[in-house]
Amino acid sequence: MNSNINALDTFGLSQQVTANNIANMHTSEFQSRRVHLETGPQDQGVHVQDVVENSVSDPLVSGDEYVRDNDEVRYEERLTEGSNTDLTQEIVQMIEDEHAFAANVAALRAHMDMQGVFIDEMV
Repeated sequence: MNSNINALDTFGLSQQVTANNIANMHTSEFQSRRVHLETGPQDQGVHVQDVVENSVSDPLVSGDEYVRDNDEVRYEERLTEGSNTDLTQEIVQMIEDEHAFAANVAALRAHMDMQGVFIDEMV
C-alpha cells in the first residue's frame, strides 16, 4: 500500500514538471525538465531519482528589444534562444503519468476493499 502512495506522489510530481514545461513553452531561453524514475526499495514501487534539465539546444527565434544607449533609445532586432519544450513529448508524458496514477489508485482501492471485507468477516 505504501508503494502505491509513493507512486501517486511520484506521478503527481511528474505531472507538475510537465505542466510547468507546457506553461513555459513560449518563454525565451526556457529549458524543459524531465523526471527520471527509479525502482523503489526491494524492487517495490517507483520513486523520483532526479529532475534534470533537458540538454537539447533551444531553437533560435527573432526577438525585439529597445536598448537605451546614453540618452538615446533605439530598437534592435536580435536572435534569442527559444524554449526547447516539445509539446508532443509533453502530452505523451502527461498521458503516461495519468494512466500510471489511475493504476495506482485502482490498486489502493482494491487493497482497501480487501481490508474492509477482512474486517467484516472478523466481526
